[in-house]
Amino acid sequence: MIVRADLPYNVTPHFKGGEGEVLLKDLTAGKKPANVRVFNEMVLRQGCSIGYHAHTDDCEIIYILEGEGVYLDGDEKKQVFAGDTLLCYAGESHSLSNEREQPLKYLAVIVQN
Repeated sequence: MIVRADLPYNVTPHFKGGEGEVLLKDLTAGKKPANVRVFNEMVLRQGCSIGYHAHTDDCEIIYILEGEGVYLDGDEKKQVFAGDTLLCYAGESHSLSNEREQPLKYLAVIVQN
């Protein structure tokens, strides 16, 4: 199966209680393997964020493609840059925000434990 690059972005306001809106593209076109919950390309514009949330029975892997962001890893704020990989395991919480003018584009993969 091939999923073509011309899939549209869905606009989701206040994702996980965050600020502004998130542009989200399901890179599997809804045909994910059973243990994969999410495989998305996501974009945060300036001032937008993914709200702080917990992963209870899954793990999220984020790979930053473009831009810079602020990652709240538990209770620790960290700057993140293109090329960084962020890991949030089951039982952990996190959020991601973009305070810069350049959009923050990343891949998000959530795998069921």
